[in-house]
Formats: sequence, structure tokens, C-alpha cells
Amino acid sequence: MERTLEGLTLERLAAQLVIEWIPGGYAAPSSPDFEPLRSWVGDQGIGGVSPSIGTPHAYAAKLNALQEIADVPLLVASDFENGGPGMRLSGTYALPSLLPQGGGTAFPPTMAFGAVGDESFAFEYGRITAREARAAGVHLLFAPVLDVNSNPDNPVISTRSFGADPHAVARLGAAFIQGAREGGALTTAKHFPGHGDTSVDSHLGLPVIAADRARLDSVELVPFVRAIEEDVDGVMTAHVQLPGILGPGSEPATLAEPLLTGLLREGLGFDGLVLTDALTMRAITDMYGIEEASIRSVEAGADIILAPRAVPEVVAAVVAAVREGRLERARLEASARRVLELKARLGLHRSRTVSLDRVDEVVGIGAHLAFADSVATRSMTLVRDDLGLLPLEAGGSGATGGPIATNAPGVGGGPGAGGGPLAPLVHVRYAPSTWLWAGAAFSPGLRERAPGVVQIALDERSDSAAYAAAAGVLTDAGDGATVLVTAYVPPSAGSGREALPEAFRALLADHADPARTMLVSLGNPYIVSALPDVGTYLVGWGDREVSQRAALAALFGEEAIGGRLPIPLPPAYPIGHGLYRDKVADRVAVRVVDDPLVAAGIAAGGRTGAAGVLTREADPAAVGMDPAVQTRVDAIVHAALADSAASGAAVAVGRHGRLVLLRGYGELAWGSGRPVTATSIFDLASVSKVVGTTTAAMLLVQEGRLDLDERVVSYLPDWAGSDPRKETVTVRQLLTHRAGLVPFRRWFFELEGEDAYRAAVAAEPLETAPGEATVYSDLGPMTLAWIVEEITGQELDAFLRERVWSPLGMNDTMYRPDADLLPRIAATEMDTVWRGELVWGRVHDENADAAGGVAGHAGLFGTALDLSVFARMMLNGGVAPACSPGAVVGEPCPVARPAPVALLDPEIVATFTARQDPSSSRALGWDTPEGRSSAGDYFTASAFGHTGYTGTSLWIDPELDLWVVLLTNRVHPTRGNQRHVPLRRELHDAVARSITDRVVEPRGGR
Repeated sequence: MERTLEGLTLERLAAQLVIEWIPGGYAAPSSPDFEPLRSWVGDQGIGGVSPSIGTPHAYAAKLNALQEIADVPLLVASDFENGGPGMRLSGTYALPSLLPQGGGTAFPPTMAFGAVGDESFAFEYGRITAREARAAGVHLLFAPVLDVNSNPDNPVISTRSFGADPHAVARLGAAFIQGAREGGALTTAKHFPGHGDTSVDSHLGLPVIAADRARLDSVELVPFVRAIEEDVDGVMTAHVQLPGILGPGSEPATLAEPLLTGLLREGLGFDGLVLTDALTMRAITDMYGIEEASIRSVEAGADIILAPRAVPEVVAAVVAAVREGRLERARLEASARRVLELKARLGLHRSRTVSLDRVDEVVGIGAHLAFADSVATRSMTLVRDDLGLLPLEAGGSGATGGPIATNAPGVGGGPGAGGGPLAPLVHVRYAPSTWLWAGAAFSPGLRERAPGVVQIALDERSDSAAYAAAAGVLTDAGDGATVLVTAYVPPSAGSGREALPEAFRALLADHADPARTMLVSLGNPYIVSALPDVGTYLVGWGDREVSQRAALAALFGEEAIGGRLPIPLPPAYPIGHGLYRDKVADRVAVRVVDDPLVAAGIAAGGRTGAAGVLTREADPAAVGMDPAVQTRVDAIVHAALADSAASGAAVAVGRHGRLVLLRGYGELAWGSGRPVTATSIFDLASVSKVVGTTTAAMLLVQEGRLDLDERVVSYLPDWAGSDPRKETVTVRQLLTHRAGLVPFRRWFFELEGEDAYRAAVAAEPLETAPGEATVYSDLGPMTLAWIVEEITGQELDAFLRERVWSPLGMNDTMYRPDADLLPRIAATEMDTVWRGELVWGRVHDENADAAGGVAGHAGLFGTALDLSVFARMMLNGGVAPACSPGAVVGEPCPVARPAPVALLDPEIVATFTARQDPSSSRALGWDTPEGRSSAGDYFTASAFGHTGYTGTSLWIDPELDLWVVLLTNRVHPTRGNQRHVPLRRELHDAVARSITDRVVEPRGGR
């Protein structure tokens, strides 16, 4: 060892004191992302690394690659402190699907072990964490947290601690250390001399602990003394100020020699590794800067400079401090010796890499996951149950088989689609919008146990309309309703009433009976202070699925409740308090009603979602199709959603005037728990061009009020602007995309309102001469909509509502949907460029939105059922037959039509849907299939249709007498997703090939 130290240059010696944070995700050694790591490890020779979140195999592969580069083996450390291996070994979700990526065992937060109170559980927590860490290549756990969480407003420790009793923390922390040692990993006691009695997050500022030495000895230091007795391998410092020990205005503990050398080394006799907390935290950087803080930490007695994020600069600063006489080389050697001795104890000089096969044998295995479930179950703590509401009865709870109502973020829950009375169990969830996993296990599990539950989801973005809608749901539920509130509030929110928004608190105070309100905390145990009058309070400790499952089991009596508070909940509940409930039932499997279309018949003029409508699927064999078509479509769509093509989809397939399939799949938003149905509303995007704007033009041509070959300037005199070529552009050229216009402009950054857009399009010069080329452009349909408005004297949406939607009974087809429909609308994109929000119930297309929500090229919202009404009309020569909802199996009839509605002449339909030019697939407004069409290879050349950017499409084939509606929200949460493209083709091919009463061959002999 001495020869090793002598062989190190001063630079390499200083570098051994650095453990740098690195990303945990996969990076090939030849990739640019790997280069900084290669430099730190190979060129600088740092002592170790601390990887962040990554999958187990990515961890092992990356650490193996770095170990092979290092001259001296690396000491690998990671934060496995709160939730065990799952905190760093994945615990992530794929976007946009929210499919869990698997990984290390995810335990409940450490405080849940305090609620269990059993050392054997803490021991196993340490042992399993250590085993999985070592299998992935990690040697040193930054755990256990030994802070005594005595301050309810602590924003940084909270549930990372075992609790508020110093002796219990010491006892459980010692057990964790013992278990981790048996599992083969080193441990770190943190954060010395105690970070529990603070109300400032040290990541953001410098906390102050107002304690004298007597207080430290009786509270904060108790767990550290016990950990040192257990031969803990390392102690991590706290970025806290202790004026009662060091005097007013003193340096943080991390930089204080009286604490690190005087108290820890000399007073408590600790001779292991002293590590700073991450030096990039603002409690340090705001006062000293990284380089000075690094030098001061070594001066104070630290052995490890953790995560400075400026490796060359820090190493150079420490070397300069030695050369200037501020630090002794011997001081660096003492710390480096401790680092190297730990590496030798680990046997890294003999074997420094890990087996990737070993990862599969250890990480996240069934036995470990089962133990995590046991911990979560045992930790459930019932603080209050005044009326004895628990346990609930699965399948009961007053459930009536009524609708499941959920809501969009920022939108209050409403009755939703479906019939029957509202259930007297209402679930109100509050969670940060960024916690996409909130409710992932709880909400569907609740529906399984109580099919009649009404669910409302609110978050920090919910506005007054959302709360008003939620209030309506609670009011409609009646005075006898039980309200179940799940609060996914981070511990950092503290213990004040403001941990929940005032509007949320007012909602429950005004519209829920406190005695029959059950509050379940899935995050912040102090949240009851925000709702102090609730009759039942269950602490679930963690927000992840393991705790969500355990909370459900506790609520329904599927497991006993026996946790005890490891912290006090002022003013009434001391440490150790907890009510007991026996296990009374096994898990009851209850069928979930996925589709709220369960009641037949609604009044003419009503919305399909208001009371529900049963549109029964016809037997495919009755219309010349293979009955297996339904199973095939189900399989195709389910596979696509599992591959993250969209969060949800609605599909309608009709032939010979009858729907053979009308179904919803998936969710309206990832993780929302809100099922898609056939009456879910989607942003149709460019399908608006044909179902909306083109249909309006067809009506006006039919009436002789619009001439296809008339010049645009005859209707809009100012449209030509300063480009004389625009004087010759015709209406037909707008419809065939041969006007010479540019595809689109990003005007939404600077324009607002229809008038501004009219002026911008008028001023826009042509890109090519009229009639020269076919270039798909949004500006043509925009212009056509303005022509419709000039001719009719009506706004586009008003004209279409009066002439198309209302006569056909398409009452769920509209621009600018009302706020009360938001619970039925599919989410689209998380807009980080312009609107800064998740676009939900607001048109996705930015130009349509900026223009006011009604535009010729986009803005229309609709359902698969309504589009089937439209397609049926188009295939029936422009006539929608008389119908009564549910009277004829498979007839698309959401609203009664007492008499046939002759909307369009057959000649107009034929004219507009026929290809106009052999050089292009374009009809008039519509498209026709060509090449690798979204309609697949088996729709005939006579077919017509259109697609929408949000993932929607409508294809109609007169020769096959067939229509297919496919609505998805593939842009949710990002437009980068293109998995809907193969879905479209596969779906249309499967449907067309299911036809049995005629030969169906590939289009064009393909």
C-alpha cells in the first residue's frame, strides 16, 4: 500500500479523493456520451464514480467498461438510501407508454421500515439492497440515512429517515448496516452530525440547526454513535450550519474541522471514510464555489470530495493547495490510504468487474419483490377511523355498476360517459402533474374492487372549471357518499395546510362529509394537517406501485393493518400510535366495466356521452366478413399500444351500412386510468379538412353558391396580396393542393385571431406557379374556410353545426369543445415550445389554436361513432337513413333521425371523391390510396380518405362498401412518435382481407 501511494503523482493522489457523479443510463464506450467519463477515469484517475438512475444491465456494463479503463480500480457508490435498489437501478417508465422498465427491487421509503419497527425487516432491507448493488457493480451504499426527522417541515429528509425517535433510528440503522455487510456492500451513515431538524433544503440553501452539544448528544448523534459501534464504513457530512456549536455565521459542517476532525474523528473515534455530501448543492456553492469548498472540506477532515462536477478544476485546486503549503501531501495520503484500503477489502485488485449473467440471478428477483410487498403491507398505518369505515367491501362500497368518471389534468371529474346512478364511493386523487406513475396501480385496482367508483384526478394545473366540475360530481353523489382521497404529495411540501392547494381543501370542505372522507397519504405523512377534519386517515408512506398496492389491500381488508407512527403527527398523535384492523377478506376479483356505453337510447339532440348509447356490433358474417376480424383488430391495436404507438385508440369498422366493430382501447392519457371508448373525443387534426371544410364546400357547390373553377380572388378580393400569380388560383386548385402555396408557416409565435391569419395568408407569395405541382398545404383549406364564411355569412363552425352535425346527429363533432367534455377527450402533446402545457381539450395544431380554434385545416374534434355516421352517409349516396338508437344492430345512430337526411347529391359525392389528376393521389379535398398508403394495400383505387397529424384517419371504399375509422393520440406526449404509421397499414389490410363475399386483391396487383 505504501509503495502504491509513493507511486502516485500529486495529481493522481488528489484525484483518488474524488468520487464523481455519472449518468446511470447506457452509453457505448465509443459514443460521445462516454468521453467525459473516460477522461475522468483514464486521464484524471479519479478514485470512484457515483452513477445515477439506469437499468441494471446498463449499470453493470458501464461500470465494467470504466473499471477496465482505470489504472487503480474504482470505488463505486450510489444513493440506495430511500427505496433500496429501485431508487437507482431503474424504477423508471418508458415514455409515452409509461410501461415500467423493471430493475432493482423497489421498497417503500425508509420511514415505512420505521412504521414496521422490526429490526429483522431493516436487516433484510440492507441485505437485499447490498446484494443487488454488488451484482450491478456498486460497492458503497450511501445509506442508511440516520437523520432523526424531528422537524415535520423538513423538506429534504422526511421519509428518507427511519423516524423521529433517535433510539429507534439507531436500532434500525444498525440492523441495516448489519444486513448490508452480510450482503457484501459497504455502508455510509448520513448526514453527520444530523440533518433532521431543518426546514431548508440544502440543495437550494444553507439550513441552520439550532442545537447545542447537549441536544446533539441526546438526539442527532445517537444513531451515529451506534453506527460507529457497528463499524459503519463511511460517514457522510451534512451541509448544515450549527451556530450553537461553531458560533454565529460559521461554515457548514462539511467544511468545519471542529466537527469532522474534532467531534467525529477524535470525539467519537471514527476511523473510516469521511465523505462530503455532493458539493454542487447550493448550500456550498453559493458561499464558496466548488474549488474552494473542495480544499476546505479536505482541510476539515473529509476523505472524499463527492460530485464536484468540475473534476480537472478541483484536482488542480487541491494540488495547488499542497504546493502553496495550505495542505500537506501527508494529509492527502491519509485520505487516499483509506480509499485504497476499502478497495483492497473489497478485493478489487483481484476482480473489479461483474458478470452480466449475475444481474439476472440477483436483481429484482421474485423473493426480493415479495419481501418489498410484505414491508409495504406491514407499514400501512391507520391513524384515524372515527366511523369505522375500514375495511371497505370489495364489489360493494355502495358500488352500483354506474359510470367510471375521470378527468384530464386541470379538469374536474364529471359524470363521464355511461348510464346508471353515480356510485356513492367517489375517489378524488391529487398528484403533481409530473408524477405520471401516481395511481398507476391504485386507480385500476380500485376499479377492480369497486366497479361503480367515480374517479376524479386533480393536480396543480387544475383551474376553477376543473374544481367546479369536481364539485358537481361530489354534489351529485349525495350526502351519503364516501369520499376516498389519495394524496400523492411529496414530503418536501412540509406539514402546513398549504401542502394541498386552497382550492382542493375548499372542494372537500364544501362538498364532502368530513366524517365520511377517507384520506390516504401516498407520499407525505404529514398531509393530514392540510385536511385535519377527515374521519379516516391511512398513511401509505410511498408513492410508487408497491405502496399503492399495499394501501388498496389495507382499505379492503385483504391484509391486516398494524403499522405504528415512527413520527408524531401534532397535535393528537404521538410516536407509536396506530389503529389495528384484522384481515377480513381475500382478494376479490371484480370485472372492470371498461366501456361506459352501457345504456341504450338518448333523447334526440343529446350528447352521446351524457347518458350513454348502446350501438351493438353487427355479426361480421352478416355483412360478408370473417367473424375473426374483431379478434384480429383487437390484437393489432393492443400490440400497437403496448409498443407505445399511442396511449389510446378508438376504432370503427363498418360494411354494408352496419358497424361490425366499434371499440375503444387504452387510456385517454398515459397513466390517467381513464379508458378510451367509442364515444371518446379525439382531436381530428387534418381530418378536419375533409369532414369539415370540404363538406362545407360540397354543400355550397351543390347549391350553386360556389364554383370550383372560379378564382379565389372573386370571393376574397384581397387574397392575392402583392403576388400577381395568386390572381389566377382557383377554388379547385385549393382543394387539390395545386395552388402553389407553401406547406405551412409557424405564424403562431406572432399572430393571433382569424383576421391576422387572413392578412398573413394574403401577404404570403406563392412558392410555385398555380397548377405546376401538387404540394400539400394547410394554407389552401384555411383559405377555403374563409370563402365558405364569405359566401354564407356564418362562422365555419356555426355553418357546419347547422347544416351537417345537427341534421346527422353528430353531436360530439365540434370545434372548441366545452370544458365539461374534457373528461372524455384524449390528451395530445406536451407542448414545450409555445404553450408550455399538456395540450388537452385544446386544438393541437398551433396555427389553428392561435387563429381562435376554428380553422379550415384543423380544429375539429370528434368520435369514432360520429365519423361512422358520416361515412355511412357518404357510402349511401349522401343520404343518412332514418334510425333509432339501438333499433337496428350495427346501425351507427347516436341520435334518432325520424326521417332520412339527404345531405349531399350522389353526383357531388362522386365528383369530390374522385382523383383529379393522374400525377397526384389528390381528389377534391380528399385523398385516394397510392403506393404505401395509410389505407394499406387492399383498399381499392375507388377509396377515399384522409389522415390527421395527431394520429387519426378515416378511409371509405365505395367498391368494397367499407369504412374504417382509426383515432389515436400518437402525439401524446410527443410528436416524435411514429409507431402509428405501421399500425394504420396493418389495421386496414386486416380489415379489407377479412371480406369473404368477394375477392379482395392488392391494389394495382401489388
